[in-house]
Amino acid sequence: MRLRLPTPGRAALKRRTLEDVIVDAVVWIVMIGFSISVIYPFWTMLIDSFSTPENVYSLGFRLWPRPATIEAYRDVLSKDTVGIAYYNTVLRTVAGTLVTLFVSFSAAYALARRTLPLNKTITLLMIFTMFFSGGLIATYLWMGQIGLHNNRLALILPPAASAYYIIIMRNFFRAIPPELEESAFMDGASAYTVLLRIIVPVSMPVVATIALWSAVFHWDSWFDALLYTPKREQLVLQLMLRRILIEHQASNLFDLSVDELESSFVVETIKAATLYIAIGPIILLYPFLQRYFVKGIMTGSLKG
Repeated sequence: MRLRLPTPGRAALKRRTLEDVIVDAVVWIVMIGFSISVIYPFWTMLIDSFSTPENVYSLGFRLWPRPATIEAYRDVLSKDTVGIAYYNTVLRTVAGTLVTLFVSFSAAYALARRTLPLNKTITLLMIFTMFFSGGLIATYLWMGQIGLHNNRLALILPPAASAYYIIIMRNFFRAIPPELEESAFMDGASAYTVLLRIIVPVSMPVVATIALWSAVFHWDSWFDALLYTPKREQLVLQLMLRRILIEHQASNLFDLSVDELESSFVVETIKAATLYIAIGPIILLYPFLQRYFVKGIMTGSLKG
């Protein structure tokens, strides 16, 4: 015979007080206001990029420009500078992400072995680099001594060994049950077979997370390109965007005519179009890949 305790009715569970309603209303109002404050600047720039030069600074709230035009995008995409910047940015993002994954995976897999000599010492030295660095001047001089000035490798090799990525991967590898490897070794599998057939498939969540973080880092970086690759043929997209928005070099980058230079409206439409061409891929991909950012916060967070 079972003893059943009385449970509250459905009406009691749904009963809400005036205080609950007020709190929910305030939260909704704050979140809606915050969302509008975030979305509105992007929407304004989008409207400017599709507007005619005469309507850029027209007064009043507009949900969409009338008339709408894609002339600004045509002008920007017709310039060789944008093609060069896109090529260098995509090359840097793809190559830099692959190199970072290879270095991080190799180092983390080795550090995950508790039998590795000086394991704790190496880990402490890596963590030390997360708090202290050699400084900008020393790094710049060292990059020149090894011949990486005016070289695209200067944008790929230095970020390849990230202590943060390695520690995240190391903790993830240590969370994998050792019985998986032991059973494979008992069946006669080699170390490379265990790595490729067991460790790599199991580690895809952390690999995807690190790949996403690295790709976003390389796509958004511009400071190292400003220091080490100042040539026009090595220009990256974010550095081009910075020169247009902050240094006002649209005339030098896009070879605008005298009539276009005299019109600040033309320059504003070009700025808006260039901004969306630069950030477009990240904006389109981020909603689909956001869950990997959340997963990456939790991945490897356990003590190893």
